[in-house]
Amino acid sequence: MMDNDPKEVAAVEELVHRVWERFLAQDPEGMLALLHPDCTVWDIFQPQLVRAKTMRDYVAADYEQSAARGKLTQTWGEFTTDVWDDTANVRFYAQFSYEPPNALALEGRISVILRRFPDRGWLVVHVHEGVLPTGIPEITE
Repeated sequence: MMDNDPKEVAAVEELVHRVWERFLAQDPEGMLALLHPDCTVWDIFQPQLVRAKTMRDYVAADYEQSAARGKLTQTWGEFTTDVWDDTANVRFYAQFSYEPPNALALEGRISVILRRFPDRGWLVVHVHEGVLPTGIPEITE
């Protein structure tokens, strides 16, 4: 049963903010410290599921592509957060905008799953990013 203790909701939301702050600060070690060693990611730019054994390479490549694009700005919508005992799910909309030389603007939706571990506290165990759908395409025939 969902408990949504305000203290736990605040804790997991703050951790999610820290993950993206570490990304923007180009601090891969700080970001990886917030992820469980078996964390997986469905990244908006990657066709395959990123698994723990390739996480460092993925993070390095993500920083590299981000730096090559231009300055990144992101805006988040309001979080929808649920906490069940030692599991949490944080969902939100996000707008990403890269400045030139390789400008790109996307609107997406993100889900972050966290687990609380006795020895480490809350950690991210899965991130799912997706481009925001624009609706059902019209049927022409």
